[in-house]
Amino acid sequence: MSSVLVALIVFLSLFGGAMLGMWVARRLAEHHLAKETQDAVKLGVGMVVAVSSLILGLMTASVKGNFDATSRDVQQFATYLITLDGTLRDYGPPAEPARAALLGFTRHLLAASWQITDPLADGRPKVVLDKPDPWAQVAFSGVIKAIRALAPGTPLEVDLKAEALERGRTLSVLRWTVIEESVTTVPPIFTAVLIVWLTLIFMSFGLFAPVNRVSVVAFMLCAVCLAGAIFLILEMSSPFDGLIYVSPASMEHALAQMMKPA
Repeated sequence: MSSVLVALIVFLSLFGGAMLGMWVARRLAEHHLAKETQDAVKLGVGMVVAVSSLILGLMTASVKGNFDATSRDVQQFATYLITLDGTLRDYGPPAEPARAALLGFTRHLLAASWQITDPLADGRPKVVLDKPDPWAQVAFSGVIKAIRALAPGTPLEVDLKAEALERGRTLSVLRWTVIEESVTTVPPIFTAVLIVWLTLIFMSFGLFAPVNRVSVVAFMLCAVCLAGAIFLILEMSSPFDGLIYVSPASMEHALAQMMKPA
C-alpha cells in the first residue's frame, strides 16, 4: 500500500472519528456528558495519547536513522569508487579495461537506483527502489575479474593491484549493505493499530467539543498534520523510493570524476 493512500486513510479515519464523536454527543443524555464523565474519559485518553506519541517518536527515529545511515553508505560507496578509479589510473594503460568496466557499473547503478538516463544532466530524477540486480552483480564481477587479470611487472604495479582488489572487496560489501539496509519495513498491523488509537483519541475530542465551524476546521487541520507525519515516516522507510529519497549527488560526482581524461 502506498504512503499516499495510507496517509489518506489516516486523515479520513481521524477526521471521521472526530465528526462521529460530535454526532454521538448530540444524541446522548445530558448526564452522560457531565464533568465527572469528561474527566474520566480524558484521563483514559491521556494514557493512549502518551503511548501513541511514544510510538510515533520511535517510528520517526527508526526510519530517520536508517535513512541517514543509507545516505552515508551511498556517500562512502561513491568515495571508494573514486579512489578505486584513481588506483587504476595510476596503474596505467593495462588497467583501462578494468576502468571501463567500473564506469559501466557506476552508470548502471545510477540508472537502476535513480533512473538517471543521463547522470550529468540537470533536473530531478525519478526514483525507483534499489533491488538486488543480477546484471549489476555480473557487471561488478567483471570489474573484479579485470583487476585480477592484471599482470604486474614492477613492485609498484603489484602494490597497485593489491590496493585495487582490496577496494573492490570493500565496494562489494558496501553495495550489499546499501541494498539490504535501504528499506525499513513498517509492519502493516503496527500502522493499523496506531490508526485505531488515533481515531479513538479524535472521537473523544469530538465527544466533548462544541459543534461549530472552528472545531470542525481545527479537527481537520489536526488530522492533516498527523496524516502528514505518517506519510513522512512511510516515505523515509524506503530511501530509494517515493518523494523522499537519498540524493544521487555523490554518485554523480563520482561518475564525473571517473569520466575525466587521465
